[in-house]
Amino acid sequence: MIDFPIDDIKAVVSEKKYHTVICLLPAGVMPHAVDLREVIPNPIFVSNPCYGACDVPLELLKKYDAEAIFNFGHSEPIKFPKYGDGVHFFEIQVRGRNPKFIPSFSKVGLVYVIQFRETYMQYKEFLESNGKTVVLGGSPEFMATHQSQITGCDVEAAKSIVGDVDGFVVCSDGLFHANAVAALGKPAFNWNGDEAKAPKFPMAVLFTAKKVGVLIGAKPGQSYPKEAELVKKKLEKLGKTVITVVGDTITNEINNFQVDFWIIASCPRLAEDEYLSPSAPVKEVLKYI
Repeated sequence: MIDFPIDDIKAVVSEKKYHTVICLLPAGVMPHAVDLREVIPNPIFVSNPCYGACDVPLELLKKYDAEAIFNFGHSEPIKFPKYGDGVHFFEIQVRGRNPKFIPSFSKVGLVYVIQFRETYMQYKEFLESNGKTVVLGGSPEFMATHQSQITGCDVEAAKSIVGDVDGFVVCSDGLFHANAVAALGKPAFNWNGDEAKAPKFPMAVLFTAKKVGVLIGAKPGQSYPKEAELVKKKLEKLGKTVITVVGDTITNEINNFQVDFWIIASCPRLAEDEYLSPSAPVKEVLKYI
């Protein structure tokens, strides 16, 4: 069951007296858009996928004469990015999960994704009742908000306890977030028992590549132009031909640029996208050149 914070939504609308609101919903929440029509004046729902708190299309405010953007299903980042007063975040909680997965290792590092913030402690108690020592995650670094919470790019809550545990369980249904935790070098699973695998980037291909594309994100929280310019200059000194591409939504059309390797100066998880293979995040590349 998906639980919207209806009272919080009503309070913001009443206080700010909004008339038109851009509404961002994760793909799994889009079917519930009708539930929001009763509490949001003139809601305009965005069909493009909303991947996180970094994914806020500010340009739509002026285009549709809207006063605010409501981002549902994500928490407000503690550091970056910072938006204006018209951008509001409403966390959504998923109820009814009762996972029974018990990992084989003894010391379990436990972190969660935002929709299970109010239920992950029940899973902690379940693990402890089955003889496991549970170590809760620490504070996030920049994109997450709460103690023990992770996002696809911010796994500091897990990293801060990596030396104290034998492995991790991520309170999530999929493997997207758990895969990021697996990159810390310890076994990692979601709470359904699916094993995560750390992403691997083919750095050797970069050094044999002749034509390199540097992709800069167009979204406010997914744009790293300074890092892009730095890596471009370094690669040109190595004799590479480098092109800079600005993009928002990535599709198969990206292959028309016909580059040998993509460097992602945008969301680092885009480097795992099949359209951008072979590729690597810009910060990863800067470690090697």
